[in-house]
Amino acid sequence: MRAGIIRTAVGRAAISRMPWHLLLAAVALTFVGVAFIYSAASLGMALRHMVFAGLGLVAFVVFSLLDYRHLRGLAPVLYAAGVLSLAGLFALGTTINYAQRWYNVGFFHVQPSELMKYVLVIVLADYLRSRKRMDRLRDLAMPAALTGLPVLLIMGQPDLGSALILGALFFAMTFLGGVPVRNLALVVGLGVALLAAAWFIPGVLKDYQRMRLETFLNPAATRDSSAAYNAEQAITAVAAGGMHGQGYGRGVLNRLGRIPESYADFMFPVIAEEWGFVRTAPFACVYLFLAFLLARIACKTRDPFGRLLVGGVLSLLALQSFLHMAIALRLAPITGLPLPLVGYGGSSLLSTFAGLGLVGSVCTHTHVLFEPGAEEEA
Repeated sequence: MRAGIIRTAVGRAAISRMPWHLLLAAVALTFVGVAFIYSAASLGMALRHMVFAGLGLVAFVVFSLLDYRHLRGLAPVLYAAGVLSLAGLFALGTTINYAQRWYNVGFFHVQPSELMKYVLVIVLADYLRSRKRMDRLRDLAMPAALTGLPVLLIMGQPDLGSALILGALFFAMTFLGGVPVRNLALVVGLGVALLAAAWFIPGVLKDYQRMRLETFLNPAATRDSSAAYNAEQAITAVAAGGMHGQGYGRGVLNRLGRIPESYADFMFPVIAEEWGFVRTAPFACVYLFLAFLLARIACKTRDPFGRLLVGGVLSLLALQSFLHMAIALRLAPITGLPLPLVGYGGSSLLSTFAGLGLVGSVCTHTHVLFEPGAEEEA
């Protein structure tokens, strides 16, 4: 009986330490997503998004209650499973819009690249926390290899946007892991050189990917291309929203179907057109609030593995949300990334909630992390 009381007390303490404010912000963004998926697409897609949101909440609670430190031993298995799932797409994947990124499992499609993002967070966090020094250039070899393999597989699907996100995640996490800026600068230079080389090597970039980059770099010369049309419609929708917007469900470009993939890749222009600046700005600030909460949790976590996990989740959410909004404002080339928690996509939504659940797990175990000598025992 006494043991049962102790377990109950521990369970209640763990629940009380969950980052409910973090979950509340994520749920608020998800409800915005449901509303605007209905506005941009259909009731059926909005309901599917809501179903995945419910599954995401379950994933958040489950991952929050699990001890995240058990993932350290599972990192190699998770990585192998993630890489195999990406490789399997070339034989078993379903092709949609000329991209082979999904497994068709009946009720929905599974996109392994979305899951691989958070698997890579776990793998890099596990590797970096075990290294006593990361100040030499050669120390980057293993993290680069761990990142490079899934990047190459994702590029082959093709999915340039997710590949770029994984590349940026590598830089963010190695920086958080203690790699000097000078070493990262050298790797950035190498990465830029490889991207430049990819431009001239046939088959590395698809024709539409080249056109998207050309449209961003030289819009006037490619104004008749589909990429230029998509970029133009997106920025026009943002401008059409003005200060107060055209009203929910009343966006002209949205209603006419002028905004491509409006329920996923171009969700932000739909929101800006219908809500206007006075509502879209606070909406965007919710992402800043999420980033602030995640940064605060990371700073308070003494365990290196937990700190890197939270930093990785923060990096993914910040990178993807910023890039999505930057594309809508013509500040970045079109890459086809959904807005986290808001844009349509079950795999993206589930993996994001699971990632936030990892943060919840770190929070529920901070009572161990802040005890003297806890890091050594962990």
